[in-house]
Amino acid sequence: MTMSSSHGREEEGSLMPKGLLVPRDQEGQRVSQMAPLPGAERVQRPLQLYRYLLRCCRQLPAKGIQEHYKHAVRQSFRVHSDEDNPERIQQIIKRAIEDADWIMNKYKKQN
Repeated sequence: MTMSSSHGREEEGSLMPKGLLVPRDQEGQRVSQMAPLPGAERVQRPLQLYRYLLRCCRQLPAKGIQEHYKHAVRQSFRVHSDEDNPERIQQIIKRAIEDADWIMNKYKKQN
């Protein structure tokens, strides 16, 4: 799945809906405040990531929003299901956790 970033590039492996901009610092790194749920640091394998992201979805405020992001998680896993490069898998995991962090903070600020 490809996503737009604040630099206008398309990003693979992201779980954020198209069109949302990811805040970045001066070096181009994503700005992150804190992990959305405890346990993000223990996610090492795709199945762990999948479960973690679905738990994050349950923390979102409205049922429609939860379903939207659950669908995005499932779609992204289907798209990347044939990935076998361990470095690329770790890159996808890291980016997915960063995206989940951004999404959780976005909805936390709205409430």
